[in-house]
Amino acid sequence: MPPDLDIEHLDAVTQSRRQPDPVLRRRDEPGARAVGRLTQPGNFVNLVHGDTVHGSQRIADGERAEPLTYYHRSGPVGQVFAAFSGKSAKANVAIVGLGAGSLAYYGEPGQHFTYYEIDPMVLHIARDSGYFSFLRESRASLDYVLGDARLTLRAAEPNQYGLIVMDAFSSDAIPMHLLTREALALYNDKLAADGILAFHISNGYLDLAPELAALARDANVLCWSQEHFPAQPDTGVLASQWVLMAHRKEELGSLLSSGLWQELRPPPGMPVWTDDFSNIFSVLQWR
Repeated sequence: MPPDLDIEHLDAVTQSRRQPDPVLRRRDEPGARAVGRLTQPGNFVNLVHGDTVHGSQRIADGERAEPLTYYHRSGPVGQVFAAFSGKSAKANVAIVGLGAGSLAYYGEPGQHFTYYEIDPMVLHIARDSGYFSFLRESRASLDYVLGDARLTLRAAEPNQYGLIVMDAFSSDAIPMHLLTREALALYNDKLAADGILAFHISNGYLDLAPELAALARDANVLCWSQEHFPAQPDTGVLASQWVLMAHRKEELGSLLSSGLWQELRPPPGMPVWTDDFSNIFSVLQWR
């Protein structure tokens, strides 16, 4: 275990009989906010921050490999990896935001996944703690780059990735600096000519789809969205919304033939966020 982390390691599972939600904190930052907590409802172990589940895995050995929550096989991102599997698989995949490592399930032999993760404790939880096994059991080769993706992605070679998955969350929303004109320009620079961008935008308070549509139009790329309902908590499946971007419709192959992905166009007057301007009120879902 890294010396600057205090996670109670595997003992927390045993202690969960007395303390159901072990809290994950840094030892070297007294009073710092918790990175998250582990819950063990029924047959699942969940990584939770606030009210948001950032990853879940079944406890039963025979079922542990199955991705759950927003990443299940019948959901939007599961459809993406199914469409680009086998001979169509993208050789190099970048994933911004690690969570419990659920997407590693989709890795195939010969593929290389690079995870960009800002928090070393999240990497420890997903890879080293023993709570989750997605990374350990992946068939793809995996690398991890620690730091803010807006900075660390700059070191990647241009046109390196066939698929970039934006799955970074700060509590329950994507950090705003990852959704700007300048950020999208960076992703497109690292994306192969036939590459695809996938954004996970599930959220109870913000409707980010119109802003992503505005960013796509501004960058002269196409944009589609899919909302997957309903949630099935008893099976570990959660509702989710994903957005795809590509330079040409043809890059999505068979994905669009299902009719589940709807092309997105920004509403009139929707502003484009930049590093100097963003307006959270323009995407609030008023209730």
